[in-house]
Amino acid sequence: KGQLHAVLQILTELKLQIPIISLAKKFEEIFVPDTKDPIQISKKNIGLQLLQEIRDESHRFALAYNRKLRQKRYKR
Repeated sequence: KGQLHAVLQILTELKLQIPIISLAKKFEEIFVPDTKDPIQISKKNIGLQLLQEIRDESHRFALAYNRKLRQKRYKR
């Protein structure tokens, strides 16, 4: 919920209207802007599995990029 709110603020500041959701990792709940309660989908649902793969891949990419930046700093 917190990350979703932060992104919404940034999108508002940039005057961008991009549909977004947030997928919480612990219980795999989907948060939608302007909705109080999360959406819960069966873990067997193929749509949820696709969202999980997208999330996991983006995390892998971000971690690899951060490691690369750290290695550059250590080499200096």
